[in-house]
Amino acid sequence: MRALIVALSIASVSIATHAQTPFDSARVEASGFAQDRPAPAPGNQSPRDLILAPGNKPLQVKTSVPRGYALIVGISQYQNLDASKQLRFPESDADAFYRVLISHVGGAFPPENVHFLKGSQATLSNIKQELEVWLPSVAQPADRVVVYFAGHGFVQNGKGFLAPYDVEPERLDATAYSMSALGDILANKVGASWKVLLTDACHSGKINAETTNEALEAQFSALPASFLTLTATTEREQSFEDPNLETGYGFFTYYLVQAFRGYADVDPCDGRITADELIEYVRSNVRRYARDRQLSQTPTARGDYEPDMLLGVSQSCLSDGARAPSMVGIAVVESNMDDVDLYVDGALIGRLSKSKPLTIPSLPSGLHEFRGVREGYEPERKEVMIAPGQEVTVSLRIRYVRQVKKPAQALNDEGEKLLFTRRSSMSLLNVLPVERRQSESDLKKAAALFEKALAVDPAFSIAAYHLGQVNQLLLKHEDSVKYFRKAIEIDPTHVDARIECAAVLIEQGDADEAIRELTEALRLESDDDTAYAMLARAYWDKGAWRRAVESADQAIKIKPSNAQAHLWRADSLRQMAAASTDQTAQIGLYADAREGYREFLDLTNFSTGLGSKLAFHFIGLGVGSRRHADRQGAYDSLRSAGFLGLCLSEQKVGNPLKARDYCKRALGHAPNDPIAYFLLGNVNRDLFNARQSCGYLKEARTSYVKMLELNPHLDESKNARNYVGQIDGLLPRAGCGAG
Repeated sequence: MRALIVALSIASVSIATHAQTPFDSARVEASGFAQDRPAPAPGNQSPRDLILAPGNKPLQVKTSVPRGYALIVGISQYQNLDASKQLRFPESDADAFYRVLISHVGGAFPPENVHFLKGSQATLSNIKQELEVWLPSVAQPADRVVVYFAGHGFVQNGKGFLAPYDVEPERLDATAYSMSALGDILANKVGASWKVLLTDACHSGKINAETTNEALEAQFSALPASFLTLTATTEREQSFEDPNLETGYGFFTYYLVQAFRGYADVDPCDGRITADELIEYVRSNVRRYARDRQLSQTPTARGDYEPDMLLGVSQSCLSDGARAPSMVGIAVVESNMDDVDLYVDGALIGRLSKSKPLTIPSLPSGLHEFRGVREGYEPERKEVMIAPGQEVTVSLRIRYVRQVKKPAQALNDEGEKLLFTRRSSMSLLNVLPVERRQSESDLKKAAALFEKALAVDPAFSIAAYHLGQVNQLLLKHEDSVKYFRKAIEIDPTHVDARIECAAVLIEQGDADEAIRELTEALRLESDDDTAYAMLARAYWDKGAWRRAVESADQAIKIKPSNAQAHLWRADSLRQMAAASTDQTAQIGLYADAREGYREFLDLTNFSTGLGSKLAFHFIGLGVGSRRHADRQGAYDSLRSAGFLGLCLSEQKVGNPLKARDYCKRALGHAPNDPIAYFLLGNVNRDLFNARQSCGYLKEARTSYVKMLELNPHLDESKNARNYVGQIDGLLPRAGCGAG
C-alpha cells in the first residue's frame, strides 16, 4: 500500500507530517537542534522602556523608547569613478554612526535592526532591497526609522540621485538610486510615524557637470514633507571633511554622532534626544566649526515633523534633572609614541601617533579623563579641565614598560597550569588538544590563585582575564563578566577579554551587548577572525541570518580554518533556506549549508582518541555550556550540532539515507539528545513513506519513543506522540507486526 506524506487521514497508512514542523527552521541550541524562534510580527511588538545605568545607580528613562529600524549607507571608494572623484571619510563616518546608533546610550537601536551597507556592499541592488523590501516590511506606526547616506549625490537631466558603489558614469540615471523613489518609499511605503533621512552628499569632486551644490540641495528640498530630512549643507555650500577632527571625519557626521552621544540633550536635559535638540546641536556646531576654519557649512532641516520626536536617549542628566546647556572647549591630544589608543571619559576616540595629534572639539566645560594606552606599557592618565571657549593641549607620555609584580606572576603561572592543564598562550576559544586532567576542583583552585595574583597586583590584567575564563568554565556567568570587564578596565586594548566577555554575554541572553563589545574589539583589531566569528554567533542568536553570514564570511576570509565561523554560517544559511519561498534558491541554500557543516566537521575531526582528550572549548557559544562545565561536553554538543545540520540539509536536498546516517552520528556525540531522536524519527518516517519498508517504520517508532522518554515536555513531543499513535495503528495494517 502506497503511503503519502500529506495530512493525517484515517484511511491512509502513511505517517502524516505537519505542514509546518519546527524543524523546517530548526536552530542549534544547548541540547542540539530545537525549534526556531520566529521573529515576532512587528505589529505585536510594543516599545520597550530603556534602563540606563549612570555610575552604579541604575535609572529608568521616564518615557518609552520606540523600537528603531535603520539603514546606513557609506561609500568612499567607487568602483567605476576615477581617483579625482573618490571620497575619504564616508565609510568611517558610517562606521561611527552605526556604533552610536546601536549603543544603549545613544540611538538604542537593536543591532539586528540596523542594516549597514558599506563600500562594495552598497550596490544599487542591495540599496533597493533594503529600502524597497526590508524597511517597508518591518516598520510599524509606533517605530522610529532612520536612513543615513554618506557618499556622492548628483543631478542628471533635472532629477536627483544617490550614487551606489557600482554607479556607472556613462549610465548615471540607470545605475543610481532616484531621490524621488527614496522620497516615495519613505513617505508612502514605510509605515513608521517617526522617519528621518540624514544625508551627507554635497561633496567636492562632483560626478557630472550638471551637479552643483544648488541643484543638489533643490532635489532634497523637493522631497516629501511628511518626514524629517537633515542634510549636511544648505544651498551653494559643499560638505567638508577634516582629517584632524579626531581620527578624521566629515563635519556633519562628527556632530551628528556627538548629538546621539548625549551632547544634544540640553533643552531640557531630560535623558531624551529629540528632533529639535539634535537639529539645533548639529546645525550650530557644524556652522561654528566651519566658520572657525574660514569655511561655510550649515546643515539644513526640512519637512513637517514633530519637534519632540524621540531619536535617542542620554544618561548625562538622568541623575540631576534639567540643567542649562554647558559651554564647550577644545582638546588637542598629542603623544610621544605611535599606536597609542586614546580614551576620553572611558570612550575610545582613536589611535594617536607622534606626528598626528587628535583634535576633539565641543567638549563640555569641566573635568575630563584622558587616557593613553599602548600594549606592553603602563597607561598614561590625566584629568584635564576644559574651559569654555578655550583650546587646551593634552600631552600623553607613555614611558614605563608594564611590569607585573613577581609574586603575582608566580601565582598566575600556577593558576594557568590548572586552567590550561599545561601552560599555553592559546585562547580557550581555539583548538586546544591536551590531556583531560582538569576537574572542578582544579578550576576552583585556579580561581583562588588568580584572585591572589590580582590582590597582589591590582593592575595585572591577565589575572583578571583568567578569572573571567575560569568563572566561565565554572558557569558563574556574572562573575565571569565582572572579571572580563575588570581586565578591560585595566587594559582597554585587551581584545581577547572583550571577545570572551561577549561569549558569556551571549550565554546570558544579552546578544545586543555582546555585539557592542565585539564592535569595540574590531575597532582595536579589524582583522581578528575570532571576533568576527563570535559576531556571527551573536547575530545568529538574534535570528539575523544575513548579518550572521556576513560576519562569518569576514572571519573565513581572514582565517579559512575558523571552525566556528563555518558552523554559524552553515546554520544561518539553513535558516534562510527554511524561510525562502523560492524552491530553487532554497535548494541552493541548503546545499551551501551542507558544505559549511562538512567544513566545520572536517576542521574539528581530530585524529587522536577523544575518550581521554580535550578537543576545544566553546563555552559561551550557546551550545552545551548550560549543561557542560567541561570542554569535552561542549565539543560533543557542537559536533552533534554539525551532524544534525547535515542531517537536516541532506533531508531537504533529497538524500534521506545520508540524512539518516548523519542523525545517527549526531547521537554518537549526544546520546541523550531528544531532538536528535526526533529528527532521526522524521527521517525514518519519510523513508518509510517513500519505500514502504517495515524496518524504517519500526525505527521511526523507536526514535520517537526514546525522544518521549528523554523529554516528554518539548513542543515536538506532541508531534512525537501523534506519530507513535499513527505508527501503532499502521504497523499491523501494513503487515509489519505489532509495535
